[in-house]
Amino acid sequence: MSQVGTLSEQLRRRRTDLGLSLSEVARRAGTSPATLSRYENGWTRFETYTLRKLAVALGCELKIEFRPRATPGRTPLDRSEAQARLKRLFWDHPLREEDLRDYPVWVVERILDFGNLDDVRALRDLMGREAFLRVVPAAHRVSPRTRSFWCRILDLEGISCTKERSRNIAWNS
Repeated sequence: MSQVGTLSEQLRRRRTDLGLSLSEVARRAGTSPATLSRYENGWTRFETYTLRKLAVALGCELKIEFRPRATPGRTPLDRSEAQARLKRLFWDHPLREEDLRDYPVWVVERILDFGNLDDVRALRDLMGREAFLRVVPAAHRVSPRTRSFWCRILDLEGISCTKERSRNIAWNS
């Protein structure tokens, strides 16, 4: 399989090169066709366990590696670019400047739970790094997995994340 393309593109290309349907590969991997479809269509929250099963089902070797990026830094987004990027995550309420000032925890919670890494970077550009790091520990209405991840990131930044969630959310139901 070619190293070119995203993981999603590689999965789809390998499956089609083998002449297999979504259902057939999903059956072989012990997962659902819906999961495979998400993986092939740009999903960014891959599960290593599922990727291993898909690799076996497609007769591939799974290789995960860290490589330095071609460009060591990134240019921060300006305010309008950051807001434009994040607006898709606010389907029920248009994101406004006042929301960042008046409801920063709500904005952060929405992006941490529904956004991807580029969205988090855009929010950090919009809020500023220090303000972002001050607000994240207060984000309690997020999934347990999201909360655990950000507590670890904050710990690396030397910021305590010991507060319990403010309300009980039925995430495990």
